[in-house]
Formats: sequence, structure tokens, C-alpha cells
Amino acid sequence: MFVLLNIQCKKSAIDKPVYGTQSNATFYKTDAQIQQALTGVYLQLRTTWNEYAKYHYFVGDVSTDDAWKGGSSDGDYGEAQDMTNFILTPTNGLVAQRWSILYKLIARANEVITYAPDATGDKTLINRYINEAKVLRAFGYYALVTTEGGVPLFTKPVTPSEATSTPRASAADVFKQIETDLTEASKGLPSYPEYGDADKNRVSRGTALAILGKAYMFQQNYVKAEETLGTLVKSGDYSLLNDYGANWRDNFNSESIFVIDSRMQDKDIAIGSNIPHFFTTRNTPGYQGYGFHAPTQDLRNEFDADDPRITYTFTMTGDRYLQDNDDQDNTGSPDGYYDRKIEVPQYLRLGYNPWIISYNVRLIRYSDIILLYAEALNENNKGSEALPYLNMIRKRARQTPPKDPQRQKQAYIPATTAASLPDVTTTDQTALRKAIWHERRCELGMEGWRREDLVRQKRFGEVMRAFSVKYNTNKGKFFRDDRDYLFPIPQNEIDYSNRTITQNPNF
Repeated sequence: MFVLLNIQCKKSAIDKPVYGTQSNATFYKTDAQIQQALTGVYLQLRTTWNEYAKYHYFVGDVSTDDAWKGGSSDGDYGEAQDMTNFILTPTNGLVAQRWSILYKLIARANEVITYAPDATGDKTLINRYINEAKVLRAFGYYALVTTEGGVPLFTKPVTPSEATSTPRASAADVFKQIETDLTEASKGLPSYPEYGDADKNRVSRGTALAILGKAYMFQQNYVKAEETLGTLVKSGDYSLLNDYGANWRDNFNSESIFVIDSRMQDKDIAIGSNIPHFFTTRNTPGYQGYGFHAPTQDLRNEFDADDPRITYTFTMTGDRYLQDNDDQDNTGSPDGYYDRKIEVPQYLRLGYNPWIISYNVRLIRYSDIILLYAEALNENNKGSEALPYLNMIRKRARQTPPKDPQRQKQAYIPATTAASLPDVTTTDQTALRKAIWHERRCELGMEGWRREDLVRQKRFGEVMRAFSVKYNTNKGKFFRDDRDYLFPIPQNEIDYSNRTITQNPNF
């Protein structure tokens, strides 16, 4: 189905133009070759043992009040511990590896976007491939600009000398390119329902609109955010599942907007996801994961006691999955919890490599978009219009079965009643804003979006310093508002550019 594209071995992550088994002069000539190259773009997000999703969760949750780093000790993946304690340095490997993944993604997308227009074959299909690559490129730049600020901006393949002599663009210019890519792609891609079953893992019109809406929200452009998110919400392309927990049992469903497809099609081929192993309990026979990304008690306290979403966000000591002989042992977790959303019960792994698991990473779900839309409406003084969307999420939550069908024993079962999670009624902008923020934390807990929410809401430092005081921990204690809303630019990128690339303030 695809050729594996090799990355030229150069020093800088930016300085890695994509080369195939053939040269650019002989490849990219047919629609089949463009499809192969596009597959290489998608694969950049799921490199075994270095998946983008690992960084998505570490950056999005572990740097916040939602999750501890976990592991066997503070020194186990110490670079993540530095991130969670806000003592990052420009030589931090986690930051550098994430930067490298994203720029390789951008480089591969640039190859498709640049060479595909001249390819022969089905022009409709070729145009779709170009627009898919634009969405993936925009996602790469979005992940960078929201954590690094302005970064070098490339929209075509570059030579090594161009790569190492290009300074950082402004954050505004990076967002402008993101908006251009996603606007064009949203007009040229099929909707999610229009894809056949074999293509459900591809980015769609909805993916483009979702990321575009997030980009406007991050910039606090609530007028454009309302317009973009409203288009998606009212399109009919997506709908909420009746059961919140089914999101993590069904590979692709009506809430799937952006999914990294890591299903294993062949039990003898090790192409799956390592993420469940990274985030699984260390102590339970048959699981013995690395124990990272452990939910905090603070996140658990955000939920009402009768909220069924507790079931699908947390595992506890005493839980036992179907067909298991042992209870889950979470004594290795700082607060006794691990992430249920990422856990794959052992009976679903039988016959597979135990280290590489068939699991789809859900990056963007429809409920995320509904809540962003409600938030945009409220910020535009349309609280009465925002309420139905907020309450749509709460209604689905309270109607979700509190018992996990994949567990034979469940240490905590929320005692739901008809009065659970009542509708929010306030239209006061401040009160409704807090209600929406609360709902996002409960609905999207452990899905990697907490940091972004706190950053765009301009309260990251306030929340993290309060967390440090409340729990007497270094986590958040050293947060500086003049530094820690951004990550450092990797020092090796600065060095290889002969300091053409500059560092973020106070690193």
C-alpha cells in the first residue's frame, strides 16, 4: 500500500528533507505514488516507541493539575519530571523529540503538497490527498505554535542550507498559515460520513474545521471560533454516542473527528501503539506497564460523586477486567489512579505482542467541539444559546451506565439517580464560563487538552501555583508567568542554525 520514506540523516530536525527509495525526480508522478507518500505523512504520527501521542498526553496532562508523571521514581523519565516541575532547560530531550516528530510530519506533508499537483491519475483523488496533507501540516504547526510560540515556517521542501538559515516566524504568521491550510482543506475534503469504512482513519472536512476552531479559540478570536465551530456542529457530520464509555470501545464512531489509527491488522506485524503500555499499572500480572500519566486526586475531586464518567476516566486498586485472575494493583500511582481511557484489558490483547497494542488514539472527539462552541457562544454574550450545548454533554454523561462492561469487578460505581448532573441554568457570563470550564475538565480528563485550555484561558500559572500550595508539591511551585506559557526552543536547533533561531524568554 505504501513505500517507507527515509529521512536524510542530518543534524537538525528541520534539516531533514524527505527522500524515497526513488528520487523526487522519478517519484510523485502518479496518484498511487502520492497515496504512498501521504501514508508516510500519517505514519509519522505513529512511529513505534516514539509516537506523537505520548508527547500529546505528557505535554497536555502531565504538565498540569490533571496528571502526575508517575513511573517508578522521579528519575524515571526525568525529562518529563522537569516539565511537570517547570524547570525545563533548552536541552530537554522530551521537548526536542516532540519538535523533531512535528517537523518531520511537516516535511513529509510539504512533499505531498508541492509535488502532487503535477501527478497523473485521478485528479479528484489527488486533490483530496493534497488537502489531507494540508490538515496534517496545519496540525503539526498548531501543536508547535501553541507550545513554542513562533517557529520556523516552511510550506515547501527546503534544502539543508535553507532549513538552517530560516529564522522563527511570528506566532501570528504561523497561525495565519494554519488558518489558510485548514480553510482550503475544509472546502476540498469529504465529510466523515462520506468516507467508506476503509478510509474512516483519514482526516476529513470535520478534522479541518475542528483544528481551525481550536486555533481561533486559542487566539481568543471568539467570533471566528463561533462561526467555524458552529459550521461543524450544525453540519450533521457527527453525533454524541449514547454511552460515554463506548468512545473507548469502538474504534471509529460518530464522535471520531481526529483519530490516530494504531489498530494491528496482523498479529505478526508489530505496528500498534505503545501508549497503553506506557500508562498501565506496573504491578498487576499480565499488565506490568510503566505507570506513567497517573490521574491526580485533584482531577478526581472535580467530578460529582455520581458522575458516570468517573468509571471511564479512572482505574483503582480492586478493579478487575473480564477474564483476568488478578485485581488491578495501583499502589504504584501517587494517588492510586491510572487512566481508564487508555487501558486495554488483557483479554483484548491475546495473541498480540504484549508491548505493542492494537489501540486507536482519539485526539479530537465531537464532545470537545460542542463544549468549545458553547464557550465561544458564551464569550460572544450568547449564554442562552450556549446552554443547550453544555447540557447536551451533561445529559449524555448522566445517562451513561455507571458500570464498565469490560470489568468483572469495579471498586467504585457511581450511584447515579435521575437527579445526577442536572442541567445548568445560569446565563450569567462569568458563572457559565466556569461551568463550561468545569465540564471540559470532566468530559476530556486525561485526553491531553488540559494544558491548552489553561494556556488559552490565561490561568495556567494561577492554577499550577495553587496546586503546589494545596498539595505541598513542587509541581507548579516554580511556574513563572513570564516563561512557562511556552516551552524552550531545543538548543540543538538553535546551534545548528548558527543562532538564526532565537530562544524563548527566560530560558
